[in-house]
Amino acid sequence: MSCLLVSVLLGPVLWSQAPAPHPLPYTPTPEQLVALRAKLGVLGDKIRALERSSPSALLADVRVYHKAVEWILRHPEEFYAENYYEDALKLLDVGLQRASELGEGKPSWPGRRGRVARAYRSRVDDSVQPYVMILPESYDAKTPMRLDVVLHGRNARLNEVLFLAEAEWGKPAAVAGDRLELHVFGRTNNAYRWAGETDVFEALAAAQTNYAVDSRRIVLRGFSMGGAGAWHLGLHHPDQWAAIEAGAGFTDTQGHARIAQAPQHEILAWRIYDAYLYARNAVMVPAVGYGSVDDPQLRAAKLIAEQLGRERLEPSDLRPLFLTGPAVGHRFAPESKKLSEAFLAQALLQRTQPPDRVRFVTYTTRYNRCFWVHLEELEKHYERAEIDARRQGRRVLIEAHGVRRIRLEEPSDVEIEGQVLTQVRELEKLSGGWVAARPTKGFRKRHGLQGPIDDAFGESFLCVRPTGRPGDEVVHRAALERLERFRQEYDKYLRADIRLKNDRELTPEDIANHHLVLFGDPTSNRLISRVLPQTPLRWDTRRVRVGHREWKGEHLLLVAIYPNPLNPKKYVVINSGHTFGAKDFQGTNALLYPRLGDWAVLESTGELRAAGFFDESWR
Repeated sequence: MSCLLVSVLLGPVLWSQAPAPHPLPYTPTPEQLVALRAKLGVLGDKIRALERSSPSALLADVRVYHKAVEWILRHPEEFYAENYYEDALKLLDVGLQRASELGEGKPSWPGRRGRVARAYRSRVDDSVQPYVMILPESYDAKTPMRLDVVLHGRNARLNEVLFLAEAEWGKPAAVAGDRLELHVFGRTNNAYRWAGETDVFEALAAAQTNYAVDSRRIVLRGFSMGGAGAWHLGLHHPDQWAAIEAGAGFTDTQGHARIAQAPQHEILAWRIYDAYLYARNAVMVPAVGYGSVDDPQLRAAKLIAEQLGRERLEPSDLRPLFLTGPAVGHRFAPESKKLSEAFLAQALLQRTQPPDRVRFVTYTTRYNRCFWVHLEELEKHYERAEIDARRQGRRVLIEAHGVRRIRLEEPSDVEIEGQVLTQVRELEKLSGGWVAARPTKGFRKRHGLQGPIDDAFGESFLCVRPTGRPGDEVVHRAALERLERFRQEYDKYLRADIRLKNDRELTPEDIANHHLVLFGDPTSNRLISRVLPQTPLRWDTRRVRVGHREWKGEHLLLVAIYPNPLNPKKYVVINSGHTFGAKDFQGTNALLYPRLGDWAVLESTGELRAAGFFDESWR
């Protein structure tokens, strides 16, 4: 497939990335609030009765209507117009109807065609999260169909009420007869990062459980913020999709967010999400990139194209189809769409899995897999690592740079850097060359255990509150303020309650099942006092030490992430939720990147003393 530049007319698109002015909220009357709360209570009672009498996975499809109204009542500034109140009241009726059907053992919505709102319970925080399916009349629940995963653009008025109301009685959806569509909520507006990224894959798993999906024909699509998400998820996970379509959006941090300068630890963290750096992975998945000529977000596809121009590509390699529209703004044109659809349809016909050649680029083991090749360890995180692996009969030929440990899905004879290793599944690079991998001693940065701090909040986590007497009251208050700020921001922007326990209540099951997020100091939080001696971190009322570096002074706060010494398969985090905050959630989504790396030393006021990353051995 070759690179093509086309100019076409553009049509409308819903939910643009272009920021909208903050709307003035509608204020429900006291009588309206009483009506909402009364009906919410009735639905809550019915849900609890169903939990006791007939627990079912379908209960999430009922709970989500309760959650939608509960959250808008928590955040009354989200009544953006009077119809939000009206929709909330009607959504409770839908929830009550579903509860009645489920109680009678006759749920109708799982078999519905057209647009259907569904939900699942997230492993991240045990919250109920919505998604929407669009099913053609031709769907028969027996024949697997193509599935398009659709990522929405930024919408300043998006919440669960709007998302579910659109599904129930919004403008009729255009239903293509040859496919299913999954519309992802993504926990509102976060460019499908962190828990928003997990939401895409959890919603996809729910769709595959509940519907007949052809796993070989899953297409990822998005426009605006959704386009940024499509580039991000498409190039970081190229083996997950049969094809991707990315309209507008952004593929870098600094230029899109207009950041003049930043400390080095933040610049390195940009490489986690700057999709243009992963452009070479487009040789592994057919892709469409689109933008109009007068849309600043055309820059997203341009950066991908420019980076591909710097890569060592071969004539037979896949190339994205780049489409450029005329000066009509931030939209996807009907004619462009036709060209894109034709490209995607052709790509689906040609898709074969798995390929015999895998080429993959990454900067972090968070994104470490492409088909049958896994990059288990890197030489240095946030520096480019790449692999080119070819299966030739019983032998695998590998070229690798910046990689320390490689795992293949099947044992093979491997030729790498002039060496031949016989029947190995995992190999590692030592000072003398490549050898069959031995069991790892001590901690190493690897997939899902590589940091930075924010990485802990894309999987199941539990916040742990201190109950002991603090060594420094000022630091103690600062730690609890950080916990409360995280709780409020997670509730508002990631649409869930954090799990929270006192340190005295922690169980072995908690340690086994969750990343632990510990707040306090070594004297106030018994978990901090247990784990800290088993890390390169030292902290008392007069100093903080990270490895061989030391900071002295009063009221210093340690913030860090580390493999949990009590369960090395999970993280332990000290005194931090997400390292970005409300202003970043409210700004461009490109601002949702790590601010503190793996560790930081702060004044109790929040002022940064130092921050950085541990090495590949977590030292």
